[in-house]
Amino acid sequence: MTPRRIVVAGAGGSGIPLAARLAEQGHEVVLLEAGPPGAASGDLAAAHGLEHAWTVSEGLPDGALTWTYDAELFAGRPWRIARGRLLGGSTSVNGAYFQRPHPDDFAGWAAVAGAEWSYDACLPALRRLENDRDFGDDPVHGAGGPVPVARAGASDRVTRAFLAAAAEAGAHPEADKNGGGPSGAGLLPRNAVGAARWGVARAYAGLLAAASVEVHAGVAVERIVFRGSAAIGVEVTRAGETSFLAADEVIVSAGAIETPRLLQRSGIGDASALPADTKLVAERPGVGRGLSDHPALDIAWEPRPGVLSRDLDAAWTAAWNAPAGEVADAAVELLLAAKPTAAILSGRAAAAGPLDLRITLATPHSRGAVTAGMIRYDYLARPEDLAALRSATRLAAILLRSEPMRQVVASAAVPAWVDAPASEEAAEEWIRGALGTALHSCGTARMGDEDAPDAVTDAHGRVHGATGLRVADASLLPAVPSRGTALAAVLIGERIAELIASE
Repeated sequence: MTPRRIVVAGAGGSGIPLAARLAEQGHEVVLLEAGPPGAASGDLAAAHGLEHAWTVSEGLPDGALTWTYDAELFAGRPWRIARGRLLGGSTSVNGAYFQRPHPDDFAGWAAVAGAEWSYDACLPALRRLENDRDFGDDPVHGAGGPVPVARAGASDRVTRAFLAAAAEAGAHPEADKNGGGPSGAGLLPRNAVGAARWGVARAYAGLLAAASVEVHAGVAVERIVFRGSAAIGVEVTRAGETSFLAADEVIVSAGAIETPRLLQRSGIGDASALPADTKLVAERPGVGRGLSDHPALDIAWEPRPGVLSRDLDAAWTAAWNAPAGEVADAAVELLLAAKPTAAILSGRAAAAGPLDLRITLATPHSRGAVTAGMIRYDYLARPEDLAALRSATRLAAILLRSEPMRQVVASAAVPAWVDAPASEEAAEEWIRGALGTALHSCGTARMGDEDAPDAVTDAHGRVHGATGLRVADASLLPAVPSRGTALAAVLIGERIAELIASE
């Protein structure tokens, strides 16, 4: 292997692991982050938003540590979203939900990108990235990786009630949600130790330093610079000054929103949709298309006095991941919050109020798009997605009304249409009015064969029609994983580094 100078654009969930592993291989790696310098320790904040210096509001739209975007969930439903704007990206401001993609997810990716993205092929990287505090001795887990993984809530009264209710409703018990077994109900794996979040900026800090990665925050990559179709570096802006950084290879790890925008600004994409005066480098119409994300609903419920564990270190503790065919034609997830929403969002441990049971469509069929000025999710464009959310909402109502949950639930805002099964029109009206997003965007620069119309890269992240240019983030995935994207993003960084080493 000939060492190369590699510029990684984006120091988020994929970019930091990728940079660390490439430098370990002997490459000269320059890692660029547009977020401000001095924010590298933002992910040291408590993962549940309670009693810490970095307030949760900094991770919400218009927060000090986020990029804020205008979006549209579906036609006529405007929305605003936030993504992490600091080293570690959204892993530094999220809720520390750290579930692996399920083997079924890997099977879908492998069907599009080849066996290099099968579960078995990716298992070594899954093991290498983690230090599982509960299952580290298991053959499918790692005990020496940079990211600590643990589960909370085993003795929490609300969590126990939820798991009992799920079992009563037919859920398969899933003691290890990162074990690759049948989907079911169990405790959530979290990249947190107690209350402390371990995003990639913290988890990989030692590896970055040991491998001498050159890390620069406060540096925005404006465009990729080409000589013909060969990437030769990037044009960047720092403190208002523009300069050029040369590279033997450029790897874009800016996330499913900014990665397609950077590619388009640089001449990769649909020629008719490129910014004005941008020279076409490679005609890849799939850039920005195929946006895949989880639509989500919440049902609020009031707890009975005295049932909440005030010293619980986690806000979200358990989930029922129901595979397709068990509850609906698509997979769904019911995610339990064990703390009041007001406490989670405000950072005030004593804040009272209702809790939320989140309903997520885990394998949506609808696809959206990212353009220069808008994020369009196009949720509910496919009627089967709406039908699955109806079924999942009815299941959530069953759980909240079950005997185990009645021991902790004083009241629940179950929509009236749930008790009128024929009222599909009322159900659709409620779902459209209550719909939000889980912020798990994927698919905007997806992997696939060069002759596939919407494919942007090959299985190694190499951009079709260009040389010296790759993508390495959740943009690559042909569909959002059924269990969130934080761990998937870290895996992508690790896996692309492996694939580069194999070339």
